[in-house]
Formats: sequence, C-alpha cells, structure tokens
Amino acid sequence: MLSNQIVTQLPLKSIDGVQSVPGGDINDAYSIDSGDQRYFLKLHKHTDDNFFTSEATGLALLGRVARTPKVIHKGVIGTQDYLILEWIEQGTRRNEAKLGRVLAQVHRQTDPLFGFAFNSYAGKLPQDNRREKDWATFYLERKLGPLIGYAAERGYWNVTRQQAFERFAERFAQTYKNRTVTPSLLHGDLWGGNIMYDRNGDPVLIDPSVFYGNREMDLAMTLLFGGFGSEFYQAYQEAYPLEEGWRARVPWYQLYYLLCHLIMFGEGYGAAVDHALRS
Repeated sequence: MLSNQIVTQLPLKSIDGVQSVPGGDINDAYSIDSGDQRYFLKLHKHTDDNFFTSEATGLALLGRVARTPKVIHKGVIGTQDYLILEWIEQGTRRNEAKLGRVLAQVHRQTDPLFGFAFNSYAGKLPQDNRREKDWATFYLERKLGPLIGYAAERGYWNVTRQQAFERFAERFAQTYKNRTVTPSLLHGDLWGGNIMYDRNGDPVLIDPSVFYGNREMDLAMTLLFGGFGSEFYQAYQEAYPLEEGWRARVPWYQLYYLLCHLIMFGEGYGAAVDHALRS
C-alpha cells in the first residue's frame, strides 16, 4: 500500500485516487488520479543516484522518434525514488509492422562512440556504459565483464564457464576485427513486456535501458522470449536492412540478457548461458 507520506509529497495538484497496478519484479507501481488526469507512478528503494534517471533520459531520447510515456516528474521522497509518467490506455490491436518501422528509426539515431553518458541498470544490476570506440571491447568488457563478476559473486560462475567465455571472446573479437559497427541508439531491454499498444494499436516503448551499441542486440532480445510476429521483422528489414548473417549472431547477444537472468533468477538459466557461450 502506498504510504500517506509519499502521497502527500508527490508534486501533483491533488491526489483523488490511488490504485496498485502490475509493475514487474523491480518496482512498485500505481495509477494516480489527479483532477481529470491519470498518471503512472513507479517507486524503487532509493539508491546513491536516482534509480530512474537513466529511464527518464532513455524515454526522452527514444521519444524523439518513437511513442513513449511522457515523463512528468522524478525525484526522491524519504527512502523511495519515484517516477511519474503519462498514463497510456492500452488497446487490443497491435500494429507490429509500425513497431518494426519505429524501431528502425530508433536505430538510425547514432553516436560516434559506444556506451552512454552515464551508467544505467538492467533490472537491478548496475551497467557500465563508459564510452568505447571499439564494439568488441565495449561488449566484452563493459557489458559482459561486470555480469560475469556478479555471477561469480553469487556462485553461478566456474572454471568451465570461464574457459568457455574466453573462447567465446576470442571468436567475437576476431569476427569484429575488421568489421565496422555503427553505434545505434538501443532500447536495451526489448522484450515483449516492454512494448505496449495504445487504443489505436500504435506501439509505445516503455522501460528502456538505453545505450549506443550494435542494433543486433535489440533484435536478439526480441527473439529470446518471443512475442514479436513476422510483420515486425519484415517491416524492420524493409526500413533498415540488417547485415547478412545477423541471425547466426543472435545467441552472442542473447548471452548478455541470459547472464542477467542467471544472476537475478538463478541456475535455471545456466544451460541457456552455456549454449550461448558455445555459439
């Protein structure tokens, strides 16, 4: 239940109704009625920096070319970080072709370097977004390296996996030794639960973990847990064709997300991690 301390300190003109809504495994979430407006409120136990800074920045960046919930306010009340977003009513129609075109437009937003201006989170896991010129260096050292450290701390990493990773890293680095990769703006956590559709059936991107990277990462995540139809992939390819052989590299980029799940949810994801390491 939302405490009265938080309710009374929210920067809204009035609070006329509060209702708990599904918010995933990471945050508490509520709908807030204020006058004739409804808002979406997310709460997270306060961290050293505002947990929602990266999300708010990501929504704003994506929102330049895609529909995202408008950020109303973010801040800290007591022990809680909070983020207030525009409330978007969901519909039943799904324009997946439009989602493909929108994602292609997102990926056409580029930067000279891989990474981002500040670090972000994958779930509750801090991410190292320090800039790099080289894609292989960024992916292996910035994205995968810290996750391997977290996995080892929790007892999910062993000599066999380390040896498999070293072989994987060699294959990965060799593949990209003479290959140019454009640093594209990525959603960063593009599974089906982070896409919603409004009453018109138009796609809305939510819960991003943005950085500039290889756009194959976003596509790999869409294929990990499913939920995206053929219309989505066809429209994306027509708008911004992927490099030949991209599907063969999907397990390489799913490894990042599988490691996150291994760390957060346990050895049930171990076999999938091992398979990706061998790919």
